[in-house]
Amino acid sequence: MSSTSTTTQSAPVPVVILGGADSRPAALPEEGRDKHPLRGYKAMDVQIGGRPLIDTVIDRLRASGGFDPIYVAGPRDVYGERRPHAEIIDTDGAFGDNIRAAIEHCRVRHPGQPIGFITCDVVPDVETLESVLEHFRRHRPCDLWFPMIQAPDDPELLGASQWKPEYVISSESGDRQTKVLPCHLAIADPESLRLAFVYKLFDLAYRTRNRPVMYRRGIIVRKLLFALLWQDLRHILGLRAPTLTWTLIRTGTDAARGLKSGRITRKRLEDATRTLFVKNAHRRKHPGRRMVLPIVEGLSLALDIDTVEEARAAGGRVRRAE
Repeated sequence: MSSTSTTTQSAPVPVVILGGADSRPAALPEEGRDKHPLRGYKAMDVQIGGRPLIDTVIDRLRASGGFDPIYVAGPRDVYGERRPHAEIIDTDGAFGDNIRAAIEHCRVRHPGQPIGFITCDVVPDVETLESVLEHFRRHRPCDLWFPMIQAPDDPELLGASQWKPEYVISSESGDRQTKVLPCHLAIADPESLRLAFVYKLFDLAYRTRNRPVMYRRGIIVRKLLFALLWQDLRHILGLRAPTLTWTLIRTGTDAARGLKSGRITRKRLEDATRTLFVKNAHRRKHPGRRMVLPIVEGLSLALDIDTVEEARAAGGRVRRAE
C-alpha cells in the first residue's frame, strides 16, 4: 500500500452529532410501558457530571482521536458558540432535515470525504470508538459503514434499556442466530447515496424507532410510496425503465421480514441496503464497493437515552424532570 493510501485510510473522519429535538416523547412498546420518555433537546437537558450530555459526546469523540472536525447539527440558540471543539450547523428541523443540512454543509467543507454521524443521546466509550474506527479503516472506501451491536446473552446487562427491540441475524450456514441492537454511529459516502430517499427514510425510521420491525415497514412504505412513484414517472419521461418503486419496496420488505424471522444473513442485508441506498450509476461504476454492516461489540453505541430511567442509568440527571 502506498504512503498516500495509508494516509487516506488513517485520516480523521469529519463527524456530525445530530442534536435535534424530540418534539414529542418517543412511542414506547408494551415492554417499556413503565418508563418515562423524554422530549425536547436531550443533549442539553440530560446532565452528566453537571454538564450537558452534548459536552460528554464531544469529549469522547475527541479523545478517540479518529474524528475531526466535530460538528453539532442543531439550533444555534440552543447549543450556542461556547464549545471550542465543535462547530454548530444551525438547523432545527425533523431528523431527515437535520441530516440534509449536515450533508450539504460537509459536502462543501469536505468534498469527496466520508462523513460520520452519531446521535446526541448516547454516551460512547472511548475504547469502543477506537475499536469500531479501526474496523472502518480496514474496510474503507465503502458506500456506508453502519455496524450492528451484538446484544448480550444476559439481558440484565442492558439495564434500563431492556425494553428496546432486538433484531436477529443468521449465520451464512443458517445454523446460528445472533441478536443485535441498532448502532447510533454510521459513516457514509454521500456521493454514492440516493440522498432524497435517505433523508425521507431516516426521518420515518426515527419517528417509528423502538417499534416492531414490520410495523415500521408498513408505515415507511405508505409514506414513501408517492415519492417513489413520482420518481418512476420521471424515469418514464427520461425514457428509462420505471423499476424504482417495485425494486425498493420489494427489497425493503424482504429485509424487514428477514430481520423479524432471523433468516437474513449479514451478506444479504448488506446487499439489500446497497440496493436501497446506493444510486444505480454508482453501483455500476464501483461494482466492488460495499455496504459494510459488521456485528461488533460496544453496548455504549447502542444504549441511546430515550427515557428518564436510561438517563439515570447512564449516570445523569434530567434537568426538566428533577
